[in-house]
Amino acid sequence: MNSSLFKEKTDLVPSEYNNLFGDPFWGITGNSEARKFYLQLNEREKALMLKANYIKMIEKARERNFDKAADCLQWWLDGTGFTKKIDFHWLRSKSEVIVAENINIERFEKDNDSKFKDFLKTLNVGDSKPYTDHYDKQFTAGIFGELYYMSGTSTIISTCNFKITRTKNNFTLVGNIIHTWWDIYDWHEGANAYIPSFGSIKDSDALLVEKYCGARPFRMESKWQQTFNKTFQYTSSGNLNLKLK
Repeated sequence: MNSSLFKEKTDLVPSEYNNLFGDPFWGITGNSEARKFYLQLNEREKALMLKANYIKMIEKARERNFDKAADCLQWWLDGTGFTKKIDFHWLRSKSEVIVAENINIERFEKDNDSKFKDFLKTLNVGDSKPYTDHYDKQFTAGIFGELYYMSGTSTIISTCNFKITRTKNNFTLVGNIIHTWWDIYDWHEGANAYIPSFGSIKDSDALLVEKYCGARPFRMESKWQQTFNKTFQYTSSGNLNLKLK
């Protein structure tokens, strides 16, 4: 087939790519002519047709006010490749992010691996020393929220930078926890995801677009910090009474 039919972005007529795969969830079978047309193409031509389909996904995402998801899909399609900074205020408006953040904070409080307690044992009255540690939490966003379509599964790394001072009866903690949210926007052969109005989209389609159309994976990242000034107890019986939240 003559690839000159595939010019720039949305220059394809709608009948050539609209409802290519349909949406079985809503009983939409897809355009049989578009499907027949697609199956006759070689790899490069399929990639160009799939690219038009991804452009349509971006349009639909913006219609739903899923602008962050649309921006990331466009960033990938444009082949930018550079790290994309994500607004942490937007991320922290998502309940899944707050839950993951709190899990990491609670791990500092509970110290189940006893690293912090072992450090406290090294302090004499009047000592003041730095303490650094980190916890990672991987989580998957809810399937009907924008974060899922932007990221799916991502990770928060929470790194503490504390200064711990021991007094006669207590300990004082001053410092911060820096939270780093990150994910790689990429695709994996054999995987797929449900996209409203487009059905189950195979990652192999995206890999084909990368192969022929210049799309590229990239890293998404966001950072924020919480500061602390807390007094707490660590008793001789091994009880740690630390509350950061």
